[in-house]
Amino acid sequence: MAATPAWPVLQTGSSGKNVSALQCLLTFQGYSLTIDGSFGSGTQTAVINFQRSKSLSPDGVAGPNTLSALIVTVRNGTNNYAARAAQYLLSKFESITVDGAFGSNSTSVTVTFQQKMGISSDGVVGPTTWQYLFGYNAYPVTPPSGTVYASKCSGTSTLTTAQMLANAQYISTYLQGQGFSKQAACGMLGNIYHESRVNPGIWEGGYLDNPRGGYGLVQWTSTTYSSNGVPSPFLVYAASIGLISNKTAVAELDSLATNNPKRLMDAELDWLVQSMKPGQGYFFYSSSFNHSGYTTMTYDSFRLSTLDAGTLATIFHDYYERSGDSAAAIAANRATPARNYFNTGAFS
Repeated sequence: MAATPAWPVLQTGSSGKNVSALQCLLTFQGYSLTIDGSFGSGTQTAVINFQRSKSLSPDGVAGPNTLSALIVTVRNGTNNYAARAAQYLLSKFESITVDGAFGSNSTSVTVTFQQKMGISSDGVVGPTTWQYLFGYNAYPVTPPSGTVYASKCSGTSTLTTAQMLANAQYISTYLQGQGFSKQAACGMLGNIYHESRVNPGIWEGGYLDNPRGGYGLVQWTSTTYSSNGVPSPFLVYAASIGLISNKTAVAELDSLATNNPKRLMDAELDWLVQSMKPGQGYFFYSSSFNHSGYTTMTYDSFRLSTLDAGTLATIFHDYYERSGDSAAAIAANRATPARNYFNTGAFS
């Protein structure tokens, strides 16, 4: 079953088929609108009037409460603007005629959508199906269980979106198996997505095959290599467990990326979790990196946290990644992908 998605938040400036569906549902409720897929002043006014009629906060923003109040059941034989709304949403996933006449073809398309999402496939557009239709913009990728990908590259990953999502699923399963909450796992994945595009074989830009440079999922880096010759901490760990013959054997890492990406991935994940534990000196609070506002987060409290995945992405950045990114960049590039992955199984 695909992860239950969050309802979208539609507001002034939003556009696309979700907005067309919203406009159709408002029209079904008796509001006069042009259905053009553009959330302008007319749509905002209709949303406010509908919210007032349902004793909802009249803010003109169509979020979870407003959308769930607007939906009505659509089934075979329905012929109205609610059916047209369902067809607009279905057209994001399958070929369908958007005419408001919900007949056998629309029912069949709905069954196909429900089956692919892993929800009850009765051909009826009820509350759960509406939420999946609004919440997803494409079918989530479901790769074969245990499939892992890696590629040697510098700076920019060469993995496809499907390969990144296969790796993300593998990492999420691993982390939750280590006792991390889904929210914490997704918070870490938001950072991994930004750092490496979920590629365990990637080198920091400008440091291809340089043991000082950032490497792997979270771009482990040694800032002191030039003075003491100690490579990134993952390379030191990889040598200590016999993954590579010595801590500068970068060619052996590249070989693993090509020939045994799962072994490389497992070693990186093992080190990631180990390095976060108390006493290792990698997961800690620093006043120099305080974008989340959380100053007393321990490894165990992070691991078990059910805070919002985006918040946990910011905490993981502050406590472990500690980049030079601004608060705005962290929110956009780490927290948002984490939240998206938690809600939909995709990063965008």
